[in-house]
Amino acid sequence: MKRLPDTRTARRHGPATLPWRAQGSAAVTMMLLLLGLVVVLGLVEVGYLYWSKRDVQKTADLAALAGAQRLELCTTDYKDNLAARRNATTDNSFQGQLAISCGYWGSELPSGARFTSVNSGRPLNAVQVTASRDSLPFFGQIGDMPRISATAVARRTAPQAAFSVGSRLLNINNNAPLQGLLRLVGIDLNQTQVASYQGLAQVKITPRGLLQALGIPVAADISAGELNTLLAANKVSVAKLLDVMTQLGAQQKVLGLSLGLLQSELARVGLDNVLVQLGSTATQAGLFAQVVGGSEAAGALDVDLNALELLGTSISIANSKHAVAVPKLDVLGLLQAKASIVEPASMAIGPVGTTAYNSQVRLFLDIDSQRIPALGAILGWLGTRIKLPTYIDVVDGYGQLSAINCSAQPNTATVDVTSAVANICIGKASTPWDSTRDLCRTGLADEQLVNLLGRTVLTKRIALDALSSRDQLTLSAGQIGTVKPNELRIGELVSKLVDTLLGTVQSLFTPQGSSSDAAKDLATQYLEATKVNGFYQPEAVVAALRDGKPASSLPALGSWTTEIPTCQNWVLGCTPKKVQGNVWDGFLYETNVSDPSLIGGLLDVLGITSCKGVLAGLLAYNLCVENALAKYLQTKPGGLSGNGTYNPVTGAGSCSSVLCMLLKPVVDNTLRPLLNGIGQLLSSLLSEVLGLQLGRTDVHMQSIQCGRSQLVE
Repeated sequence: MKRLPDTRTARRHGPATLPWRAQGSAAVTMMLLLLGLVVVLGLVEVGYLYWSKRDVQKTADLAALAGAQRLELCTTDYKDNLAARRNATTDNSFQGQLAISCGYWGSELPSGARFTSVNSGRPLNAVQVTASRDSLPFFGQIGDMPRISATAVARRTAPQAAFSVGSRLLNINNNAPLQGLLRLVGIDLNQTQVASYQGLAQVKITPRGLLQALGIPVAADISAGELNTLLAANKVSVAKLLDVMTQLGAQQKVLGLSLGLLQSELARVGLDNVLVQLGSTATQAGLFAQVVGGSEAAGALDVDLNALELLGTSISIANSKHAVAVPKLDVLGLLQAKASIVEPASMAIGPVGTTAYNSQVRLFLDIDSQRIPALGAILGWLGTRIKLPTYIDVVDGYGQLSAINCSAQPNTATVDVTSAVANICIGKASTPWDSTRDLCRTGLADEQLVNLLGRTVLTKRIALDALSSRDQLTLSAGQIGTVKPNELRIGELVSKLVDTLLGTVQSLFTPQGSSSDAAKDLATQYLEATKVNGFYQPEAVVAALRDGKPASSLPALGSWTTEIPTCQNWVLGCTPKKVQGNVWDGFLYETNVSDPSLIGGLLDVLGITSCKGVLAGLLAYNLCVENALAKYLQTKPGGLSGNGTYNPVTGAGSCSSVLCMLLKPVVDNTLRPLLNGIGQLLSSLLSEVLGLQLGRTDVHMQSIQCGRSQLVE
């Protein structure tokens, strides 16, 4: 039989093992619990130390910022700042130790040593605060807890301003906000269309905001040199700039702003996708003038700019290599005018010393007598031409920020302004006239200004000194100031040009003695005006010389006594000899045939002594007559230039020379009225055509930012 297990034995042995198993499980649990408590306590300690570090760092940061905002509270030895200490101990109840120093911080210094002591080249601009304290007792482990310490450096940025100069071209009023510049690039909008972009005058943009919109990172401690390099290395299209302004206008809730039409017009003239360099260099104009201020440059990035003027500046740069005709300055075809931006405007951002300049517009006045329908033909027939390629550089203004007053209410900034009509010159452009900033001094060659009788008589280049005036404007943010008018107005400038040019012509009227070339040229003019069937007519030319030929604009030279040939008759001939007689009798004697029955007349017939002889007629009759007339013209008392009191500048006086009599009608009837009229045209029409008001300069103070505290370490 199968035996059943003994249940008593099982009951007896089973319970004996249970207490041991329970005790082992509890120990493991307790060990894990203690380990968890240690980890938690460790985390609490680390968290406490981290919080303590943050708390001390916050104290140091706030104290440094407070000290930088009140640099005047630095002690004389620069080893403390009362504002920083008060902020830490009173405002934030800090009870640890404080080490406070005042000094200079510059991004141009080596990393880790950018805060240094003050000296003549490093002005006071920063405060360094080191805050430290012992850790609070933690489970009695005072000796094992670290000492908490934190250091902060804050600097006070120099006062900054943003302004533009010469905004008569880019003004923001209803008369010429951007229209003058747009007309210069070939866009003429009506008032309704103009209103669509007027709201840009209310849109504000900072250089930092523009760079962020373009995806260009900027370091917080950037220096002026680094910022200029960064700006000069990046470009933006006019279309992209318009997109950024549209987005900003929407964010700033500017009503009625619509840039679509303006963008389409810019696309029509090919300017929407032109890339504009952000920063200026020594050779290339950019949207912003070069930033000054060394380590203070970062503050310029946060100055508010006027979007309308920023757009205008970008358009002037985009159009800087294009010239447009100015039809309203044309005068009967004689004067043809073009205009071009040869130095675009810039916007100034930065501290004292920052500069900005307005667009320099060059006018090219192409003056040529050959364009006059009636007079040009006559002058051309006479071999006379007046050609005056004239260049005028119009610089509305140049401004330098000279002071910022942060104690005034409201804050103000002072700009020293120079208004000028920089250059005016006449000559031949040896470089493209619309692509150089300094044409009159370095890019101009001699031009044939006056041709007379088919010969160049005046080849020269003429340049006048700049006419400028200086003034000073003190403005608050948002204000536009205008300097007093330039006392040397454009009319006076052109008057000076007239005097200079006509005074140069005066040299043509001074006695220069006889000239065989000039005499031959003069003889040709009279002979050509009186010839018949291709042959010169001695009798007809003598009448024109003696009495004048008004139909051909030939003046009367009159008669004079000179030595002429004659013949003392005898039976079959004559004895040649020289006598004093009428100049034209001598000329006719040499060109005509005398009595052919005499031996002298026979020589005339044979062409040996007379231009009308058979031999001379067959060979060179006209040349013979021309040479004879030129010879007698040189006998005029005083020579062809002669003497006289005629003054081409005033038109007063009389002529006594051939040259004077030929030039006087041209000067009186053409040259002087033309030049005098240029002054009136420029002063009356430039404002309407281009939006320029010569001799005046506007300064728009867009914003002023007084020094701000900024943590730099």
